[in-house]
Amino acid sequence: MKQSQTIVKNAVFGIASSVIGGAVYLATVLTIAHKVSVIEFGKYSFVLAFAMFFQLLADAGLSRMMIREIAREPESVGPLVGACASLIWLVSLAICLLVGIIVVFLPYGTDVKMAAFVMSFATLATFHAAGYSAVLRAFEDNELNYLGFILQKILLLVFILVVIHFKTGLVGFVVAHLVSNVLLWNFYHIVVAKFYTPIKLRVDVPLWKSLLLSALPMGGGVMLRQLALQLDILVLTWMTNLTTVGLFSGPYRISMALRTVPQTLALPLYPLYSRTAHLAPGRFAEVYQQSLKFFILISIPFAAFFLSWSKPVLQLALGAKFLPALPAMQLLGLGLVPFFMSTLFQYLFAALDEQKRFLISTCIGSALRILLLVLLIPPFHFVGPAIAFVCAETVIVGIWIYQLTKLGYSANLGTTIWRPIAAGAAMALVLYSVQVSSLPWQLGGAALSLVIYVLALLALRTFSNEEIHQAREGIAFVSPFVASWAKKLKRDT
Repeated sequence: MKQSQTIVKNAVFGIASSVIGGAVYLATVLTIAHKVSVIEFGKYSFVLAFAMFFQLLADAGLSRMMIREIAREPESVGPLVGACASLIWLVSLAICLLVGIIVVFLPYGTDVKMAAFVMSFATLATFHAAGYSAVLRAFEDNELNYLGFILQKILLLVFILVVIHFKTGLVGFVVAHLVSNVLLWNFYHIVVAKFYTPIKLRVDVPLWKSLLLSALPMGGGVMLRQLALQLDILVLTWMTNLTTVGLFSGPYRISMALRTVPQTLALPLYPLYSRTAHLAPGRFAEVYQQSLKFFILISIPFAAFFLSWSKPVLQLALGAKFLPALPAMQLLGLGLVPFFMSTLFQYLFAALDEQKRFLISTCIGSALRILLLVLLIPPFHFVGPAIAFVCAETVIVGIWIYQLTKLGYSANLGTTIWRPIAAGAAMALVLYSVQVSSLPWQLGGAALSLVIYVLALLALRTFSNEEIHQAREGIAFVSPFVASWAKKLKRDT
């Protein structure tokens, strides 16, 4: 397959998996929110945020370094995966001991402590799964990665429905996460062993040292980025109460359910970034500009929907008890534009082997976010974290763009962003005009707004002839994709 076809193939599967997986996960969150009290929902959100922190601490960028190394030297996949799998086990054991110590000192009841401990096991299972899915992403067979993602989300929803039926409460929710994540880990393990390389655990201390030295700065930056997404809830819990946390968590979880969209679409670009960064810097600059432009284009429709339809979406999704959180939801929608853009930069800096720049810049952005949270929560309560989210995301993206410009890779943001913003404004006007209409008019207005957005982009000449040519070439991926998998399956049998 041509590179454009591979990118479009992975983008199509990525979008489909984001829509399906995101919708299923959103249904899971909404199911929990509807079936439990606001306080119980706050407990669940805290436990999940707590466990996600330790998953990020464990990963430390290792899976990203695996993707980069395999993409550059695909013949080394067997020894590399075997050594990394052993390293992942060692890191997981160390993290389990650390969690066990910290949980004892949490200022909450036994139920929250036990749930936090078990949820940490659940998130560490995704760390193991990421080690094997790195092979799928490095070889750009992302359809298998997305299949596992969707299956895990479906299983999680099923398990959540079961534990709600039996009224097991917070412990049941945590066990549901654990079982679904362990199944995902085993799915990726089986796929890698069947189609790519047999997995044999091996000890390779020099390789471990090399990977960790490369991964730690990137992992630190990524951990801070992901921690920043959980800081809102953690600091809000510390400074207010679980009722306030529950109110903010409703619209926050809805907006964060969309984070799978940029994350899923950024993954297919990482192997291409890794290859071009050192072999063809000129091509890397082109890919950087085109991918940043694409992420701006897809983020603005989401922001328009959040800004224009916050009240009906919030009332329909979470019920009238969450309507006081309307201003927070609108601000979170506005912040989706810089948030979508920010997803690319961890891969861009990793491909350039500039992990330290990424880490330092991320530290500055995270410090700003903490400062804003402390300053804004007392006067604005649960709206404060939403304001901090918009401001901090905008600043950190600006810092990263400046850093890449210093390295010789300009984003040309000024000439890129005004056209999508203008088209998005036209889309938002249509959405706002039909928000109080009947359901058929709302659905028709939503479809019309998307058409107007696309037409406005075309009228403003947003796309170059080269971009249009690459898009047409990439669309013809179906036949090569089927042929490549037919060849793989025939070889395997």
